Amino acid sequence: MKHFLEEANLETEAKDRFYDITEKVKDYAKKSEINYGHILIQPMHTTTGIFLNEGEERLLKDFVNFLSEKAPKGKNYMHDEIELRRDNCPPDEPVNGHSHMRAACYSNPSLSLILHDGKVQLGTYQRILFAEFDGPCPRKHKSTRKYLVSIIGE
Repeated sequence: MKHFLEEANLETEAKDRFYDITEKVKDYAKKSEINYGHILIQPMHTTTGIFLNEGEERLLKDFVNFLSEKAPKGKNYMHDEIELRRDNCPPDEPVNGHSHMRAACYSNPSLSLILHDGKVQLGTYQRILFAEFDGPCPRKHKSTRKYLVSIIGE
């Protein structure tokens, strides 16, 4: 059994946006030289997520509208009470309780896919979507979003 691991970078441009990373994941599958196995995609941030869905522009806007209703910005989130957080709260902590709620309740912390005959197995309209709920990160040292692509198999 072989293992392939790649860390990918993604520059995000908006707070609520879905980025199609399907072709990038397919490139990693080819680069891995693994023909049969499993692919795991994992975002490395608590205010991002991963989806498998149709990448149609109007549908993605529907997702943003839905999430804005379910976890609105400006609601009284305890996480946003920066002055009351005594734990490891850095001084440049953004007010982003809504982003954490969107990531935790309405996305996936990882996505598992099948690799068969060297090809990522996807339905006709399925696309791999990286969900950004809080970007671009206001901290200079965290302006790039990262995700891991792990492939195991033969």
